[in-house]
Amino acid sequence: MVFWVCGLAGAATPQQVPVLRYTPPGDTYRSAITPPEDYSFSQFNASVQFYQFHSFDGNPEQAFRRDLLRQVIDPRYREENATQVQFGTIAVPGADKVVTAAFIELRVGVPRPHNRVLIIAGAQAAIVDASAPTAQSWGRAVPALQAMIGTLRVEAAAAPPDLSAGPGAGGARVAGLYMGTKAKYMASMINVIGHGYYQNALHFYLLSAQGRVYRAYDRLDVPDNNPGKFDFDAAAQRDPDNSGRFSVVNGQLYIRMNGPRQESITVALPKDGLLTIDSILYQRR
Repeated sequence: MVFWVCGLAGAATPQQVPVLRYTPPGDTYRSAITPPEDYSFSQFNASVQFYQFHSFDGNPEQAFRRDLLRQVIDPRYREENATQVQFGTIAVPGADKVVTAAFIELRVGVPRPHNRVLIIAGAQAAIVDASAPTAQSWGRAVPALQAMIGTLRVEAAAAPPDLSAGPGAGGARVAGLYMGTKAKYMASMINVIGHGYYQNALHFYLLSAQGRVYRAYDRLDVPDNNPGKFDFDAAAQRDPDNSGRFSVVNGQLYIRMNGPRQESITVALPKDGLLTIDSILYQRR
């Protein structure tokens, strides 16, 4: 079953980028762990995730039809296999192209329904992905998901700053190791949606004067407590999703992570050694 409608702000200028807007399904709660923007139903076991627009190398539709862009999906919801895949398209006002995929994942012989939608806007694409561990839960989720489709829209937003030039003098002002406490998803041996759990853990952001950033849970060792001595290149090789660059633009801290999702974060500059990201307070060490 295909139940999403998605659009593209076709009037966006080169100084603008598309942003996916939506009203979440009713009776859901949003996870504090981002990205993606993750909503779980309160009364039964099903969920939907929104992966915002980011650039693709090559043709995103071809990649989607080849492997469902599985590598973009968060490991908590990434399918182990896909059977009975049915592709479709949806024509909506302002959309370049919207490709849908309904499929079944089999885990220990139990069919798990999935729906995934690729929204293409020029050279960028967004994904909406929903799944449930049983057909019964999926059947209960579909009406709420259908009600959500009319709220989906793509709007133009200001393009992010160019990070190639580095952060300038602002980098030295914000450089440091920041520590906070954030919920961490802990997978169970069952590895089924709803069988994992969240546990509070230490969470770190490391920013260098040269505009590099790396984040990690639990522990982050920095030689001599000097961000300039940390090997950001090695970190980027082994953990691209948590590595990236930052800049100081118009009094705000802009961070862009690497990896397939290219997560973007825009927050207020640190004040008195305190930095707030996703409502979590980090203190400079």
